[in-house]
Parts: sequence; structure tokens; C-alpha cells
Amino acid sequence: MSIPAVEESWARIDAWLARHAPVSRARLRPPAAGEEIRAAERELGVMFPPDLVASLQCHDGTELDEGAPELAYYGPPARVADIVRHTATLRDIGTDLGDVDGDEDELGAYWRQEWLLITLGADGQACDGLFLTGRPGPGHGRVGHSRTEDAPVFTPWPSLRHLLADFADALEECRPFAGRMPVGVDGVLRWEDDRSVVADPVSPLALAARTAEPEPPAPREPAASSEPASSEPASSAPAVPENRGTGPRLVFVRVAAPRPHPLPDQPDLVFAEGLTPAGLLGRLGAVPTTVRPRSRPHAEHAAASPWAAHRPMVRAGTTGGWAYAVQEEGAAQFVRPEVLRAVSEGTRAVALTRQGPEVRRTVVVDGRPDEEAARLVMSPRVNVASVPDRRLARRLGVDPWPGSTAAYTRLLTELDGQFGIRYRPEDDADTGLTSALLLPLLDDLPDPACGPAAEVRGLDLAALVDRTPPERLRRACAAQLQRLATETGIDAYPEIADALARTGGARHLGLDAMEHIGRDAVESIGLGVGGPLDLRIRTLAAETWAARRSARDEAGPFGPEDLSAWIAREGAAQALRAFVLLPVPVAAEWILHQRLSARWRDELAADLGEGGSQPAAGSVNS
Repeated sequence: MSIPAVEESWARIDAWLARHAPVSRARLRPPAAGEEIRAAERELGVMFPPDLVASLQCHDGTELDEGAPELAYYGPPARVADIVRHTATLRDIGTDLGDVDGDEDELGAYWRQEWLLITLGADGQACDGLFLTGRPGPGHGRVGHSRTEDAPVFTPWPSLRHLLADFADALEECRPFAGRMPVGVDGVLRWEDDRSVVADPVSPLALAARTAEPEPPAPREPAASSEPASSEPASSAPAVPENRGTGPRLVFVRVAAPRPHPLPDQPDLVFAEGLTPAGLLGRLGAVPTTVRPRSRPHAEHAAASPWAAHRPMVRAGTTGGWAYAVQEEGAAQFVRPEVLRAVSEGTRAVALTRQGPEVRRTVVVDGRPDEEAARLVMSPRVNVASVPDRRLARRLGVDPWPGSTAAYTRLLTELDGQFGIRYRPEDDADTGLTSALLLPLLDDLPDPACGPAAEVRGLDLAALVDRTPPERLRRACAAQLQRLATETGIDAYPEIADALARTGGARHLGLDAMEHIGRDAVESIGLGVGGPLDLRIRTLAAETWAARRSARDEAGPFGPEDLSAWIAREGAAQALRAFVLLPVPVAAEWILHQRLSARWRDELAADLGEGGSQPAAGSVNS
């Protein structure tokens, strides 16, 4: 297939920019003089590839003013002066790092002497731009990418001519370039992520449901004593038996120090006055099918298995007039204000949590924190032990934060005197307490009083809100929300389909478009805690968390495309929740931020009824 000449591609790029992004077109500089290019070659000691010379003789890069055209995230084309200055700087950095040119792998260095920077990278960071290799041979003029946080790589483009041809095609045909879609917005070339998600991602929770919970681990056998059986104190030196014969004798001598004693358990705890263990588990979001008695070793063993799908595990019991829950595994729950508010509804709750150097006691009365009863203790690290996992540190007897250990014990003792709570974690370790996995409660939404952001994805949201009648804005956001639900696939869930049908009606659940919803309406649409829509969104959040953890641990049949799909689904569901609970201008930011289609601006203009029919691709004016 014939690749157009550099000059032909630049003519197509100029024509598209003049029509759809005139501000960006105006930022392109005039051609570079031939003498300037030759002077740059002499200064750098490298002959510029013919494609680079031809490109510079079309445009000497760009003026770095607002609206300057960029090649997706590779940044704006560099001027001759930029090429000289930044190439020299990157050479110096490579020299400081000990790079040595030779016949070895060309990418095995930070920067080669024969490389020429041709774009200024994202946010003008030259160390994250494109380069051409001037090394003689078959790869002369090949396009590479110098990456800030990683080793350089070669791109799929064998030359700058190929790159500019693809760039021109992407503009004219509104198709991806380097994974992003070009659009003209208010006269400026902008780039949108070309996002799509798989229709049927692997479900961590579905896999967990088909997996049996592991049985309790076998009790550990007590370790054999290494101390002498005699009541006499052991000598510091090994005893040498009397030689009663002339032959050799076998003597056992302990040469290793005894294993350290594990540190005491210091789990996160929450106490709720007047509740039953079952009631407390219900408020925490227990999964009903996972409720059963478990000891601490059993709970830890089960929570670490695929059956748990990385959901938090808690055990619950009673002490005096209080129910208590002990978190055994999973993401911390008792530090979350939304959890403590749910636990303390109609009563009072006390939480004791430990996070590294921090020990915190939190008291909440009927959803309101009691600041006077709160305690926070911070302790400095006093040794050099570095064990990232708290439970591993405890088993090894390593205590990086002994001050926090003492504070935890002290605050636990204070609970007795101040609240009548008598509890020690070690007392119920082997007891089969009622326990369950949790489907964590949803995070609080931001305070609507803060108002919407002024801008979202380059769109002047503040101006849009000011010029759009409230009811028209609500209808447009409802249409955008429906589009988002369809492109992420969440409209297949009946709870979400029902909510979309109701929120897309003539009025926003009977309220003015600029108001937020009341509690009765929240319950009616299923967003109250435990309601069908609430459970669906919490399930999507749990799927995302499990997929993220599994991808990090490289465990299970999960690929990046599965994680991306769950992230998109949860984000879309949260946007629906925001549309129900927040004022429409605030919710608009959530919805527009989550849209996957690069044509969302065109679709928004159509939903708002601006300009009649939908504009042509790439010609959106926000």
C-alpha cells in the first residue's frame, strides 16, 4: 500500500484543522529555513532523516500557546530549536546515567546520541515524547517513544511519513490515533480516549459462588519444646557428654535461636449498644448466604480463598449489653463514616481501629460523631523492621510500631471504664462466632453544596449550566445517562433498567430539576440501604474490587479487559446514583466524565437540542 508523501499528509492535516480546529491550525508555525535545519544537524552531529526535513519544511513545529495541536498524548510537534535543545538535554541525562553507545540493543539505554526528539510529550515533558533514530541501517528514521517512567520503545510506525499519514487519516475519518479519538471543540483539536468494554466480563463473584468455602484448617500441633527436660537451668554452652568409649559419638546442639512469640491480635473492632450479633452483621452489609459460625483461624482461612472474592470477613459476638464485630480480613470497614453511621443508627457505636502508627477510637451516637469522646494516638517507628503485611509481622513477632501496640492495649482497657465494654481479641480466637462476608456499603457522595465542577473533559460545564433551562438540562442528562448505561451494559440489570425508566420520566421523581431527592423517594427507587438498586451498585463495586485485586495478584482468569469493564460498569452505576441523589448540575459532571464514546459532545449537543441535528463527526462546539 502506497504511503502518501509527508507534504501530502500535512496538506490534509492543515485542511482538517482549518475547518474543524482553526485555533489549533493558527498555532502551527511557518516552514523552517533550510539553513536552520543544516545548522541543527551540525550542532547535534546527526543527519536528519529525509521525512523529518520534509516535515519541518511544511511546519517548524508549533507555537506553545493554548490550543496548540498535539499528536494525541505524544504532545505537540517540536520546532528545530526544540529538537536541538531537548535532544542535547536528554543526551546529557543519558551520559549521567552511564549510557554507552555501541552495537548492543538500541533500546538498552536512556537516550542514544543519534536519537532526535520530534514531539514535546504530554504536558510539554520532552522526556515523554517521540523520537526518530538516526542510526544508519534498515531502521534509519524509525519512530520511538521515550517514556518518563519506563524504558524507551519503538512505535508501530516505521517512519515519520507513516505517522503523519495515520494522523491525517484519523482526523479525516474520525478514527483512533494512538488509541485516542480526535475532535474539534471550540476551534481546538482535542483528544478523547477511545474506550469500549467487553460485553461479558469474567465475574469474580460468579466464580466465587461456584466455589465451595474451604473447611476449617487443621489445629496446629504445639511445637516441641527445645528446652532441657531437667528443672535445672540450661547452660549457655552445650553440654559435652562424658566420653565412655573410644569411638565417635553423635551430639545434638541447638544453634538457632528459638522462634519469637507472635504478637497479640489487634484487629479492627466496632461495638454497638443494644444490638444482637445478627443485627450488627446486617447493618454492616453481611452476605446472608455466607453467615455461619467461624473461629478466627477459620475466618482467616476462608477469607483468603477464591470463595471470598476479596470481600471483607467479620465475626460478631456480644459482651455485656453490646454487640461487637471483629474484622478478620479485607479492606478496612470500621474507619468509614458511612459504615459507622449505619451501625449507630438509633444507638451508639464505638470503633477501635489500628492502621500502622495510628490507633483511633471513634464514638458515633445515632449517626453523629462524638468528637469529645474520640481518641487518636500516633506513634513513631522505633526500629528498622520492614514487614509490609501486618498479620505476617504479627506471626513473626516483629513490631514496627510498638508505641501503637501499647496504645491499642491501653485504649482497649479504657473501653471498660468508660463504656462498660470488656473485651480481649485473644479470648474468642478459637470460638465459633457468627460471621459473614460483607458486601460493603457505598461511599458517601460529595456534599452537593460544593456545586459542580467548572469544567469536565474540556467542556465548560459552568457555562452550559448557566445557559440551559433546568428542565432541558435534566432531560439531556437523563439521555446521557441512558447512553452511558447502554455502552457499559448496565442497562441489562433489571434494577438499573427500572431506575433509568423512572429517572428518565417527565420530572425527576416529582422534584425540581435543580433539587436533590428526599429520603422517601430514595427508598421508592431502591437506593435505601438493602434496596434492590443499592444492592446492585454494591455488587458492582465488589466485582470491581475483586477484579482489581485479582489482576494485581495475577490470580484467576481475569484479564485487563475484564477489569476495565467492571470499572466502567461501577462508574456508570455510580453516575446513576449521583443523578438520583444530587442536584442535576452536580450529577452532570459524574455522567459526562464516565461516557465512553468519543462522540459524547455531539450526542450532548443533540440531547440539548442545540444546533438542530447532530453535527458531523469531529466538528463539535461545546
